[in-house]
Amino acid sequence: MKMFPKSAFLLLAIWALCGLVMAQDRVVIRGGTLVDVRDGSLLPDVVLVVEGDQIVSVSAGGGQSVQGATVIDASGKYLLPGLIDLHVHYRDWSAELYVNHGVTTVVDLGTPHEWAKAQREGILSGWIPGPRLLIGTNNLEGPPEDENYYMRGYVHILKDPEEAMFAMQRYVSENVNAVKVYDSLSVEVLRAIVREAEKANLPVIGHFQDVRIAADVGAHGIEHIEAVANALVDQQAREDALKKVRKGFNPPAESFMDLSKLPEIVELMVKSGLYLNPTMRMSWTGDRALREKGFHYEDFDLLFNDWRLRYVPLNWRLANLKEYQEIGLWHWADLSEYEQDLFHRGYTNAQRVIRAFVEAGGKLYAGTDSASMTVPGLSLHQEMELLVDAGVSPLQALQAATIHPAELLRMEDRLGGLEKGQVGDVVILDANPLEDIRNTRKIFQVISRGRVMDGQYHADFKNPLPKNDWEGSSHFFPSPRIRWASPEVFVEGAQQATLTVHGTGFIPYSFVRFHGQKLKTTFTDVFQLTAEVPAKLLEAGTYAVTVENPDFGWGSNISRGAADLAHLGLRDYVSNEFLVMVKPQGGAPIFPHPRETAGD
Repeated sequence: MKMFPKSAFLLLAIWALCGLVMAQDRVVIRGGTLVDVRDGSLLPDVVLVVEGDQIVSVSAGGGQSVQGATVIDASGKYLLPGLIDLHVHYRDWSAELYVNHGVTTVVDLGTPHEWAKAQREGILSGWIPGPRLLIGTNNLEGPPEDENYYMRGYVHILKDPEEAMFAMQRYVSENVNAVKVYDSLSVEVLRAIVREAEKANLPVIGHFQDVRIAADVGAHGIEHIEAVANALVDQQAREDALKKVRKGFNPPAESFMDLSKLPEIVELMVKSGLYLNPTMRMSWTGDRALREKGFHYEDFDLLFNDWRLRYVPLNWRLANLKEYQEIGLWHWADLSEYEQDLFHRGYTNAQRVIRAFVEAGGKLYAGTDSASMTVPGLSLHQEMELLVDAGVSPLQALQAATIHPAELLRMEDRLGGLEKGQVGDVVILDANPLEDIRNTRKIFQVISRGRVMDGQYHADFKNPLPKNDWEGSSHFFPSPRIRWASPEVFVEGAQQATLTVHGTGFIPYSFVRFHGQKLKTTFTDVFQLTAEVPAKLLEAGTYAVTVENPDFGWGSNISRGAADLAHLGLRDYVSNEFLVMVKPQGGAPIFPHPRETAGD
């Protein structure tokens, strides 16, 4: 008889308790009203049968045999297909958050590729608990223009079309589900990527310098609205505004769109079959509109008031809340009223883009960038709410999280609906989501991959295959790093000196320390700071220079109490040391040079 290690039995027991493993052979859902996300029709009193990971029948009324099945009474409830988040950065701790919010399929677009592949395989086999995980390629980028570029572990640099072709052949052989591109790729490389992707029936989605480029090369999905905004920017308005804002504050392109040109761009997008993922929840986190909606309270209530979620890293939970106080590199409270209004104009312009695109027949798909800056699972409901706020109907918001991403992924025959032959993902709601999109939060039961979930969080939850790479917890506040400082040598006794520090991860709140003393610091950009070194510090010796990004709880150059949630979540708020010298003043040498004593 084959023996299993005790650890295997322990893992199975834990997963069974978590409601994430033990699949029912047959699940029958009776009496609910099915919401057809294709057309918004309602089919009352249905009997929906799931066997394994497949819907085997959907019928109206009773009469279905329930022998040997798990039966769920859904009388008075509403049935939706499992929700799809088509832009996530999957974390090893995020499984329960997704599934308990009815997000039964996620598409990873930015984690270490080998880990994502292994995670996908483990979930598929039942060894790892979690939602249905689909994966993209590594993020395909062009060569960086700046030597200070920080190379992320999930980025693949492509220099020319030939490299693109070979890379795509590799990814296709690995059965990726989507191709993720960045706006640094040349048009020629993009064409090569799209050509290879089309051969494999894969969608090409991502960031583009201009939505017209995406249409020209034949791409399929636009991440964020920036590419649309770039096609509509009024450059003069932008230049005028930049004269009025502080150095280092870069208003988004959406703030300067010439909306008179919007119909033309929208028509191009629709004719080209481009899908659009607005990422409203992520892109405008710090804006007054999202804070007025109370999303930060929702996040706090989930992440801190449920003690069973203590396994979610504390630094990530705190960094998530910090994002509501930030606009780019700045604290929202530190921006002038003009700057705040300028940013908010970008939000309202983004809403106009969404409304115009949908009215013209364009298709939205929902992605949240979780867990980069948003809470897995919950943020998809917030995203749908923001889409409705922009002027689309609850049905169109539901389509963005169900059938449209399924279509974009070329999987509409398997995902995104509640029809015979589709996957066994069902969300049962207590109220009609077509009447109020917030009703998607009123979850009665989730069936994920044919498994009836218990809907609970478990303090002992553990992914048996932890991520094998460093994971950042703060999006806008990086760790400072010094590459060099100049001058490297000062002269003792100087009245004052200016030190220029070059590196990465600098923010407007960064400050320089010289031999432990905090200096008056000026922010130039994310790669450079200047600091004034007072005369009293210029004594002969060798001294360490460091850069600090302020950290809540132990001191900084700003002090507003709880508003300083800025740096909770940083992996390292103090830079490496760079050594500079202060040499003695000139004078008679202690040991004369031999030529000076010759002939004595």
